[in-house]
Amino acid sequence: MNPAREMSSQPESPSPSSSPVPPSPPARPGLGARLWRWTKRLLVLGAVGLVLLALVLVGAYLYFSRDLPSPEALRTYALPQVTKVRCADGSVCAEFFMPQGRRTVVDIKKLPPHVRNAFLAAEDADFYKHEGLDFIGMFRAGVKNLIPGSRKSGASTITQQVVKNMLLSPERSLSRKIREWILTPRVEQTLTKDQILGLYINQSYFGQGRSGIEEAALYYFGKHAENLSVGEAAVLAGTVQSPNRINPEKNIVKAKQRQRYVLGQMMAQGILPKEKVEPELEKPIVLAPRPPPEVGPYYAEDIRRTLVARYGEEAVLTGGLRVDIAMQPKLQAIADLAVRNGLEAVDRRQGYRGALGTLDPTRFARLEPLITRHIEEAGRRQKEGAYVADLSTLVQSGEQQPVKPAEEPVVTTVAEEEEEATLSPDEKLALDVQLQPLKEGLRVAGYVTQVDDAGKKARVSLVGRTAEIPFSTVTWARQKGKGAPSKMSDVMKVGDIVLVRVLRVTPAPAVLEAALDQVPLAQGGLVVIDPRNRNVVALVGGYDFKLSPFNRATQARRQPGSSFKPFLYGAALGSGRYTPISTVNDAPEAIRDPYTGKTWKPQNYDRTFEGPMTLREALTKSKNTVSVRLIEAITPAAAIDFARRAGIRSPLPENLTLALGTGEVSILEAANAYATIQANGRYAEPLMLLKVTNAQGKVLEEHQPAFEETLPPAVAYLTTSLMRSVVEEGTARAVTELNRPAAGKTGTASENRDAWFSGFTADWVASAWVGFDDHSPLGSSETGGRAPLPIWLEFMRAAHQGLPSREFEVPPGVVQVRIDPASGLLAGNSVPGRLESFLDGTQPTAEAPPPGHVSPSDFFLQEGSRGGL
Repeated sequence: MNPAREMSSQPESPSPSSSPVPPSPPARPGLGARLWRWTKRLLVLGAVGLVLLALVLVGAYLYFSRDLPSPEALRTYALPQVTKVRCADGSVCAEFFMPQGRRTVVDIKKLPPHVRNAFLAAEDADFYKHEGLDFIGMFRAGVKNLIPGSRKSGASTITQQVVKNMLLSPERSLSRKIREWILTPRVEQTLTKDQILGLYINQSYFGQGRSGIEEAALYYFGKHAENLSVGEAAVLAGTVQSPNRINPEKNIVKAKQRQRYVLGQMMAQGILPKEKVEPELEKPIVLAPRPPPEVGPYYAEDIRRTLVARYGEEAVLTGGLRVDIAMQPKLQAIADLAVRNGLEAVDRRQGYRGALGTLDPTRFARLEPLITRHIEEAGRRQKEGAYVADLSTLVQSGEQQPVKPAEEPVVTTVAEEEEEATLSPDEKLALDVQLQPLKEGLRVAGYVTQVDDAGKKARVSLVGRTAEIPFSTVTWARQKGKGAPSKMSDVMKVGDIVLVRVLRVTPAPAVLEAALDQVPLAQGGLVVIDPRNRNVVALVGGYDFKLSPFNRATQARRQPGSSFKPFLYGAALGSGRYTPISTVNDAPEAIRDPYTGKTWKPQNYDRTFEGPMTLREALTKSKNTVSVRLIEAITPAAAIDFARRAGIRSPLPENLTLALGTGEVSILEAANAYATIQANGRYAEPLMLLKVTNAQGKVLEEHQPAFEETLPPAVAYLTTSLMRSVVEEGTARAVTELNRPAAGKTGTASENRDAWFSGFTADWVASAWVGFDDHSPLGSSETGGRAPLPIWLEFMRAAHQGLPSREFEVPPGVVQVRIDPASGLLAGNSVPGRLESFLDGTQPTAEAPPPGHVSPSDFFLQEGSRGGL
């Protein structure tokens, strides 16, 4: 061994002055190694994230799947359908439906391809390709919604919309959307595409209270859905997106723009060739004539309430019932107009209550161009004049906020909510202004722009047209506490919003001729019955159903006053103690009512007394004192019994005041009770509802008159005979204008709170009433002969046109003899007489002495000589 090498192999001790050498750092991994390490980490995180995401999705699916409705329900889902009411002439005169509107379901297979395809082009071109959810569309909509300032859009397929509207709710929330995503594929697996499209087309809302394509087609174009043209189908398909804003009646400009979009989509998607689409692009949208207004809204509402009470609201509003009623539309229209005219005449005698409201001229100047644009954009119907604005929505309340009219609830879409948010308050107000087609007789609220005392006229803006009101039409407008107006400024001023009636339509730009108008406060009603079958052919329950749906013909009970007296006089005749020529003293007397214990002094309406007079004369002059003496003699119970047999069902006071009509009755029962008298004692229930059939054609109920003789025919005829004198010589002489036999009785309740006229001919029976809802007095001059009689007469005048004059049928048990009016005895050859009717056996047998001989002053049957009823 080499010692030198051994020594060198020994470690040297470090020198005190030398520093240690640090170890070399490990080599840095290459780029590839680093990437692989991060990739592994990301893969692990991604895997964990996917697991977590899967767990979240599964959890969300399970969570939101709880209590979801079954798509199977759509297999048997019955869309709400309108109940149609058919009148006596076979026409549909009323419909009952849900607030979302009328609906009549049609089979989608009966619709031509261009109608179905128009909806696909507008809403979901790939409907037959996807399985319910359009993921590409959802991504596209999501990106668009993130762009600032862009209009929000959705990507809901037709299936999703069916799920939202029919299985879920329209609320805008993430939870509802997740449920929608879960349900949509299930629906696609449960129903065929055609079934889903059929539900969508029949369920969609199209504005103006119409749901489903069938009702929309009938309303806008006057044709069934299966007959729609390509352009018309495109209009309806485009309306669904914003039914309240772009339906062709509300805004034909936007409707045309939307139609062009749909037509373009149909062409772009290859649904229709270019040569079929292009002609429709520039063709104007033509709306059918407006459906006639429904007559008899009070009648229809009474039918609806009756049906709801029997079958429930759901069956009536959604079940598609078919209902037959007794209303005759022509007569009902006459009755509606008669009540309106009569109440307006009463109201004018009450004076003028002033303008509806006021509006600052500068504010009107801001609103006018917005309303003008609204008019220009609105769709006009065939055969209608230009639109004018009804400015009643501009009337200011105490809080200086516009008062909006009550409207039917409508479906509001997302697009409409977004558009609404962009509108200014003035734009919203202008869009809420109701537009009316210009025609003679139109009543609208206008804005007073000029008052010319020197020229004796005022000008009123209806926006688009100006109306001129001459002073001669406002002379009635006496305001409370003031005398009759002497100049136009006594009635109105610039800035007033007043109600006007268009008298004559002149070509633009000439001013329209108009008159100041006013909505009456007094209310009224009219019921008309065909006595042959007891059908209620017309019924009016107030001045305007939209303003007040309370039905005064069936729901109110009011004091009939003297119009109750025929039942009292009939009971007296039936007692056998009185004849039409029996005399009773018309004289003042303090009477202690044994039924109430009170003492009172009956007064006649004219505050005069004429001494002894016959029953015929007493009823003709409506003498209260005679009526009280009669009820004292026969008892209130006898009068009530007669009224009950005639058809009065309301509670009646069993005391002497009943003679003056203090019991409260409805117009309907009063008319029917008079019909019993007209029919010589044959009673039957009044018939309004005749037949009800369900949607499957099964008859649920059917009604025919069931007549019963409840009053002796001869007694009923004598009562009619007495009432003929009221018409021919008494308080209802205006009825003689009919030039045919008629009978009736006026009635005025205490303090003139109620005014009545009930009467009949051989063809019709009718009762009319006028009064205030709060029982305020009508005024001392508003009697039964002045307020309701003109209503009754206007109806009867029109209803009898073309009908021959007919006498009342004389039943067995009535004898007619010529009597001497002075003595009540038989008129001999030497005494001029008149024909009088008697119950057989009660007629006079002695002959009146020749003139100059002493004769009895009256003829009175001995009490108890005949039995009671």
